Amino acid sequence: METHVHFRETQWFDQPWLWGLLALRALADLVALARRKRGLGETARRLAALGAVALFLRVARLDTEVRDDGLYVKFVPVHRSAKRVPFSDLADVQETGYSPLRYGGWGLRWTPGGTAYAVRGTGGVRFERTGGTSLVVGSERPDELVAAVQEASEREV
Repeated sequence: METHVHFRETQWFDQPWLWGLLALRALADLVALARRKRGLGETARRLAALGAVALFLRVARLDTEVRDDGLYVKFVPVHRSAKRVPFSDLADVQETGYSPLRYGGWGLRWTPGGTAYAVRGTGGVRFERTGGTSLVVGSERPDELVAAVQEASEREV
């Protein structure tokens, strides 16, 4: 039996301000080198670290899908395969805001009460799990994600 996808969203770290900050950091390191305030070795290490961060951000993405059998979330390159949350594990689903200040930024975040995945923006969906923990998934289309979960979970029952 073929699985039907009710919702699919892929988000990237493609915010211009983020790439601008990385470029400014690299420029500041090069200026410090040119003014002889920092040596070549230290500058090279800093630029290599900055390059590693830029590479990670370039390949990182958040894939979210709602299929017939549950919610799937994959944070590339951290997860090899998508993490499945069966609808039976969900007690409540609601649209919510995502605050990077509350969670300590974007990316994969852990809190005492659950997990959050977000790569951009301030919109998301909060999934309360039957075990008492929560899962927050960032989305630029949170209303569609909520509707897809509700529709697919009703079909499963």
